Amino acid sequence: MNKWRKSIASWHIGDTLYLSVVFSWDVAAAVERAKQHKGRVVVGGPAAIIQREAFEGVADVQEKCDVAEPILFHNPLATFTTRGCVNACPFCIVPRIESEFIEIRNFRPAPVVCDNNFLAASAAHQERVVDALKRYPLVDFNQGLDCRLFTPDAASNLGRLRLRARFSFDAVSEESALVDAVRLCQERSTKNIGVYVLFGYNDTPDDAIYRLELVRGLGLRPNAMRYQPIDARAKNEYVAPNWTERELRRVARYYNRLRWLEHVSFDEYGAERAHRRRAAAELAQGRLF
Repeated sequence: MNKWRKSIASWHIGDTLYLSVVFSWDVAAAVERAKQHKGRVVVGGPAAIIQREAFEGVADVQEKCDVAEPILFHNPLATFTTRGCVNACPFCIVPRIESEFIEIRNFRPAPVVCDNNFLAASAAHQERVVDALKRYPLVDFNQGLDCRLFTPDAASNLGRLRLRARFSFDAVSEESALVDAVRLCQERSTKNIGVYVLFGYNDTPDDAIYRLELVRGLGLRPNAMRYQPIDARAKNEYVAPNWTERELRRVARYYNRLRWLEHVSFDEYGAERAHRRRAAAELAQGRLF
């Protein structure tokens, strides 16, 4: 279910090359691929739409592909049942490329749901989606559910599925909503829960660690997600105010490896790594025998 391409998706129809570019740091490679193709090139995807000027004279940028579903070339088990989002989070690309929130009446059922805000849909749509997905042994709401919209009715409806639920925890102000949503999900929906924790955006290391440890306190493993600017030319090149590159890497490395590091606290992990660095430096200088 999680076999995502994680790079440029491409396919041919006749002599036309189609490229779907999700991440901004893949734009340069997409431009080069387009230049090498001898026929027509059509490009789309969030990064291409935001950086359409990069493809001038090289490819046609289209916001919607009428001949295929690009998501299928990224993950054949994925689908959308809505598009857009009712929120306007400043760190998110969705409001810039999908300003209107819509329900897709004739959506294609699939077990990986990529809706940006499924719970913003009407109750009737949510029930219709669950009815269509009950056939699958596991359904993953991959992009996350808005904990602020996770009502008892929504939880009970999703509980009709064998579910992998995911929430996001982008700011401390969402703490009570997240805690309530996780507990409600455990009671009515599933105990198979993940939490995306954005860090490195308008926060500090202490703020991020507080949120990450709060998720651990709920008995869950957080997914630490380092903030990437919408127009980043390279992944992980941005270092936010109040952070250092070393701190960003340390948080990501530790919290995304909790499967192996749960017996070690974050502070102990940092101290152990510092000790190893000092020992390696001393060994290199011939101080250890």
